[in-house]
Amino acid sequence: MTQKFPGGVRDADGTHGYVAVGPGDVAAVDLSTGAVLWRKPVGQPVAATATRLLTLDRDRNRFVLRLFDAATGKQIRRLTRFGMPDWADDAPISPQTLRVDAAEEPSGVRVRWWVRRLYRGGAPPPAKIAAQARDEHAGAILIDPKTGRFQSVAAAETAFDETEPGPADLGPHAAPTPDTIAIGRAGDRLFALRHRSRPGGVAEITLEARDAGNNSTLWETPIAQIESARPPPLRQ
Repeated sequence: MTQKFPGGVRDADGTHGYVAVGPGDVAAVDLSTGAVLWRKPVGQPVAATATRLLTLDRDRNRFVLRLFDAATGKQIRRLTRFGMPDWADDAPISPQTLRVDAAEEPSGVRVRWWVRRLYRGGAPPPAKIAAQARDEHAGAILIDPKTGRFQSVAAAETAFDETEPGPADLGPHAAPTPDTIAIGRAGDRLFALRHRSRPGGVAEITLEARDAGNNSTLWETPIAQIESARPPPLRQ
């Protein structure tokens, strides 16, 4: 399925990684050198191939899928009305209301989605409204990553596995430190996303690559700066 990566996704070969670094902002990183190729507000990373990044975004309160060139960040195509019901536009992006995953196949990228409508009222609603509040909808499409054209896939093939995956075996050098946000592995490399405090109330988000065999640092790259959360004042 989707090739997970600390803070986002990567392609299957571990050539490029895409890290969410802010509300909708994504940094594309060359995983061989640590060079940041581009950073843009493109949405939530969903999947990546050797040449494309696919994201989920909102445009005028409607969910859209966007396809970008991996090297430049140029948008290739914007996909709308790919099967989600109109009420899905009100769904927050959370595991309880929306799930999206993807897998690269010989014929394209298969994207599956599941959305649930929740009742947000105060008093218990009438039976009809309660039934509507439990609405769930699932679907899938197959996208040609070169052109962005897509076709629907039978809904029967879209069931999500409710079982929580067990922890991945990352090797003996993958113990997180206090500043670790997320850690993952691609082949013989470990990648860690870290939160480093800097002077002036600023925090730096860095991506680090290490050799999974001997734990030597291959590179470390700053990818974002954010305002550090400050502790509350002491009570007198």
